[in-house]
Amino acid sequence: MKRELQIDVIDASPEIDLIRCHIYIDGRCCVFWTTRSNYEALMHDKVFIRDGKEKDSAGVINTTKVFREED
Repeated sequence: MKRELQIDVIDASPEIDLIRCHIYIDGRCCVFWTTRSNYEALMHDKVFIRDGKEKDSAGVINTTKVFREED
């Protein structure tokens, strides 16, 4: 079975150094936190597909493409 993974950025408050994210693995959602510097490095590397400046209608600030495992 090939797995699918996607990451959504949910909260990037300027008052704290932690960014709340949701990681979806085969549709199962788990919450994790990363530092602002890690998030900015991933933005620089174009891991995320949006500019991260505003939330969408689902409350997501940024997201990745869906990554699919290969054989």
